[in-house]
Amino acid sequence: MQRLVLFLSLLAFLAAARGELTRIEVGSTVPFAAGKAFGPTGPYVRVMGRFYGELDPSHPANRGIVDLRLAPRNAQGRVEYSADFELLRPADPMKGNGTLLYDVNNRGNKRVIHLLNDVAPSNALDSPESAGDGFLMRQGFSIAWSGWIPGAGRAAPRARYALELEVPAARGVQAPVWDEFLYNSEGQTQALLSFAAVPDAKMKPQLSVREKNDEAPTVIAPNAWELVEGRMLRLLPQGRAFRAGALYQFSYVAKDPPIAGIGYAATRDFIAFLRYQARDKLGNPNPLGPEGRHKVAYTLAHGTSQSGRFLRDMIHQGFNETEDLRQVFDGINPHIASARLFLNFRFAQPNRAYSLGYGFLGYPDATFPFAYEKMRDDLSRREDGLLERCRTRTNCPKIMQTVTSTEYWQGGHSLGTTDATGGRDLVLPENVRIYHFAGTQHVISQIMPKGVCAAPANTVIDPRPVMRALILALDRWVKEDVPPPPSVYPRLSDKTLVAADSLRWPKLPGFAAPRGPNPMLQFDYGAKYDEGILENAPPKALEYRYKVYVPAIDADGNELAGLRVPEQAVPAATTTGWALRSVAGGAAGELCYLDGSLFPFARTADERAEKKDPRPSMVERYGTKENFLARLRAAAAELQRKGYLRAEDVETTIARAEKRPW
Repeated sequence: MQRLVLFLSLLAFLAAARGELTRIEVGSTVPFAAGKAFGPTGPYVRVMGRFYGELDPSHPANRGIVDLRLAPRNAQGRVEYSADFELLRPADPMKGNGTLLYDVNNRGNKRVIHLLNDVAPSNALDSPESAGDGFLMRQGFSIAWSGWIPGAGRAAPRARYALELEVPAARGVQAPVWDEFLYNSEGQTQALLSFAAVPDAKMKPQLSVREKNDEAPTVIAPNAWELVEGRMLRLLPQGRAFRAGALYQFSYVAKDPPIAGIGYAATRDFIAFLRYQARDKLGNPNPLGPEGRHKVAYTLAHGTSQSGRFLRDMIHQGFNETEDLRQVFDGINPHIASARLFLNFRFAQPNRAYSLGYGFLGYPDATFPFAYEKMRDDLSRREDGLLERCRTRTNCPKIMQTVTSTEYWQGGHSLGTTDATGGRDLVLPENVRIYHFAGTQHVISQIMPKGVCAAPANTVIDPRPVMRALILALDRWVKEDVPPPPSVYPRLSDKTLVAADSLRWPKLPGFAAPRGPNPMLQFDYGAKYDEGILENAPPKALEYRYKVYVPAIDADGNELAGLRVPEQAVPAATTTGWALRSVAGGAAGELCYLDGSLFPFARTADERAEKKDPRPSMVERYGTKENFLARLRAAAAELQRKGYLRAEDVETTIARAEKRPW
């Protein structure tokens, strides 16, 4: 009887204390893609609006939100927030496939449509072309986006940041912070601080510059720069530009930080509302269907780069469970994301570039734990894993992590599959798959301005067709418990994951290899780091660093292990996930942020001899274009047989190759 009383008391507490969406407002519902029908699913509609929520700071599910207890509260003692949202759903919600796919926006940018619907990136979604080839719609997915970055609309033009999250600030809190700036072109004369600087008797603002990552900074005299209205940093005399490629660091004092960790709770509660509730407290219906009726029973999440790190950190910090103990996401796909996120901290900077490659070292997003499995790390003297909290609460999602070569070279991804010492391969948890797209760069398009990187960007190797097969495999795994294809990634045990200094690159004229992958430096943030408070700004580098490995290569310089998409399995070039900065871009020889490199093969033996290229030419390898295409088709068919490619994408892969010059 006593246990029953305790159980009923817990249920009563949860019912009384539950924070949730208090109101959801639909601003517009319009036809998507001009009302085009997508096979048996039919036409889609685009729904836009705003939701409002509240959080109880004393609830166990919210106690981990940094500074939530310092936020102003309403009459019920709860903290209020609001955010924009968008949905794409079948006009007839009963024709959907029963799965809601949440796309964590990347700095306001919608990514999953671009990746899976074979369409150019766009946030507008307001033209007939917005649907691309309609893949996600033909499969019947409902798709959702919502704001999770506090004040995003103020940090960049509203046209780009279409999804905002409004959260309260921790009033009266004042602390040292720092910003780092890197410009890739000449002529930049001002820099916007992440926060407004305030006067402080104990710490005067300081600007320094270093030429490369590992060089000591030089302090710039206070009379050589100025702050405009506390937020805009300018060099003096006025009009003087920051040097392209140089790393500028500005430390200062700020106050009243936004409570950024609410971004996790807002996402949690928005998805829970869409999944579990028909109406809000005021009677407004769930926008997934007329009168709140819908077919959605499962939820997946996709995140690209920054937003993939959001998902890894959301799971690690325990936000895959609602306040009333219900699971949020059944499956997640963190894509090109090997770290976590600078979000649930005091004075967080979630839009800050991850410590990839050149610059931006010192932000707390590349810290232990790196892997899903729990382990002991003797360097940081911690024991943890990304799934420890959800495993304890039995609400871990099924996870498909997809990575490119860039994450190995610039994101320390090997630490996700080896122990912290780099001494052995880990055994992945049963609910985790990892797929490495061999020889690919961070995204399919060029990121850096032309001329900053020394070689052309690697925009040939396109893993998106494989991602389409994998998202369907994740959906089946969640719904039917059908295991997806096996993980494919480099391993120490078969020597496909190696130290960078063991690589033997082809000796091409003018070719320069990187010194090594981005070093995983660690920093001293102060005694309150575990509370989300960084006392040392900027932090000092610690002596230890983690051992990072990279994929092994063949005689052409192409990677041996991983999912070899047809263009990489039957190569026309050496393709990498790394690039080096050029002389014109500044800091020549340093890793060039996020882009890879493309070194095409010569067409004929004569051309190869003239260029002194040791790699066999296209004609020497394949003879004719017809034979080259036949080899591509065979590689694509093998991927299809193993479950990594769909039949329609075999044909589109070959069609793309046919259009390329031979």
